[in-house]
This record gives sequence, C-alpha cells and structure tokens, in this order.
Amino acid sequence: MAECEVWGELTDRSGECRRFTAPARCNIRGILRGVRHLQEQLGGALNQMVLQEKQKQQLDVERAASGSDQDDDDDDEDSKDKPADQVDGGTPPTKRTRIQS
Repeated sequence: MAECEVWGELTDRSGECRRFTAPARCNIRGILRGVRHLQEQLGGALNQMVLQEKQKQQLDVERAASGSDQDDDDDDEDSKDKPADQVDGGTPPTKRTRIQS
C-alpha cells in the first residue's frame, strides 16, 4: 500500500513555528496510527513549552518580589483594585463561563 504522512504545526507565543510529521499508510487505520503518533509528539512538545513558561513566570515573580521589597508597600493595595478581567504581562485572560439558568 502507498505511504503518506500526517503533519501538524505548533506555534509558540513568540511566533516560532515547529512542524511535526508522522509516517502513515494511506488507509483509515494507517492514518489513525499516524495521528496518534503525531499527538504524542505534539503532547511532548507542549509539555516542554508549558514547563518553560512556568519557569519563566516563576523567575519573573521572584524578580518582582525582590524588587518590591525595596519599594513601598502601597503597590499591593493597587493590585487589589484591578478588575478581574484585567491581566498582567503576557498571561492570557482567564476563561469566562456562562451561567445557565
């Protein structure tokens, strides 16, 4: 049977695009196996990206904490006045859920 491939792209926040491919046979079962293999590759890459993002955020928090120790404590009060939908830095906003009645 003929060989084909399935592929996917993963783009991070900086815009860097990584391409992943998996060989597959040109039938339903072969394509499903290829998709599963591609899913494993993408899952591993996503886990690495999440870990890097967490480490970066943790470093930013530690730097901000060390810098705020030297500043006035008035900054803490200002952060409480921010609306819930306003976010700091490059973090995405929280997911909004609709209340069903």
